[in-house]
Amino acid sequence: MNRLLLFLLVSAGLALGGCIDRYVPDVPPSAQANLVVDGFINPLGRSVIKLSRTFSVNTKNTAPAEARAQVAIQDDAGRRYPLAENPAGTYTAGPQALDPARQYQLRLATAQGREYATDLMPVVLTPPIDSVTWKLTPVQGIQVNLTTHAAATAARYYRWEYDETYQFTAAYQSALEYEASSNSLVQRSAANQLFTCWRTEPSTAILQGNTAQLTQNTLADAPLLTVLPSSKLRYGYSLLVRQLAQTQAEYTYWETLRKSTENLGTVNDPLPGRVTGNVHALADTTEPVLGYVGVHSVAEKRLFVDGARFPTPRPNSVLNDPFYAACAPPDGAAERSPLYLIYLQQCRGGFLIPLSRDPIVPSTIYFGTPACVDCRLHGTSIKPNYWP
Repeated sequence: MNRLLLFLLVSAGLALGGCIDRYVPDVPPSAQANLVVDGFINPLGRSVIKLSRTFSVNTKNTAPAEARAQVAIQDDAGRRYPLAENPAGTYTAGPQALDPARQYQLRLATAQGREYATDLMPVVLTPPIDSVTWKLTPVQGIQVNLTTHAAATAARYYRWEYDETYQFTAAYQSALEYEASSNSLVQRSAANQLFTCWRTEPSTAILQGNTAQLTQNTLADAPLLTVLPSSKLRYGYSLLVRQLAQTQAEYTYWETLRKSTENLGTVNDPLPGRVTGNVHALADTTEPVLGYVGVHSVAEKRLFVDGARFPTPRPNSVLNDPFYAACAPPDGAAERSPLYLIYLQQCRGGFLIPLSRDPIVPSTIYFGTPACVDCRLHGTSIKPNYWP
């Protein structure tokens, strides 16, 4: 490229960058600690409600839990079903079968004595998921689709959540382990293996669909998510999908929230809409409260994809997994050498993990860091009971 042109482009970029000032929103202190209510009432199972508070955008803290509150489900006849707190800020009612003919609301009182309640709402029964299927994408990832149907008079608004679980390996396999009692290296037992793990990641996006404009209350092969080619698909991949039918009001709440959180970042994006839930402060109706607590059952279906069904070569975990992208080749040391003794002490402190002996020079032993050897740092070595 012509140097003058390059200079002009860089200068223009700097000039444009200089026109952008950092914006720090002026958030009043009263708006930095609003109550957040997350969860729903499940008439046919466990109900889990999480209470927290909003916090300043200038901090990196997690949402502070609202502990020691009194939380209960109440029906339109005044019967109450209390929720127990464990852990702090999480309130649970055990599996129960509520009368679907009644309406229900959530009522709560904070430790400071402030009372909140949702509107009374009818029970929405979620239809079963007919199928969860997958197909290869042109780039060797997978597209997951869902099919469901219900009676024409049933709810026509749906939301989905899911948990992804996949098998992966560490960058390097450890066949040896440090034994503190003898200050030596011994063969690693199968019970202490660090190489193969499973990781579960919950969905974070708001996924919704509806059949309001359709003649039949059916969603056929509705796209749920796309999994790009990565180490997720190397050995095995499982997806547990949860389907929640909901009222139009609840659907609208989540749709407004989705647009407000996903479509921001450029000058062409729409302005965020006002997100109004159904939780109200009883003493002050103007107090902002975040959250929408619906009353609906849950339908689940699990998909399993065997990595062996993918074309070869399959994605390599070491090359594609961000956990191990920075892993350097393991270091070797001759047994009983000064460097070996140093590495042995590093194993005692947990800073290194022994790998294996060199197949050609058995007196040389290789070592790696836990970040590249211990898969449990990113998952669990306990095989899920649903895994084949």
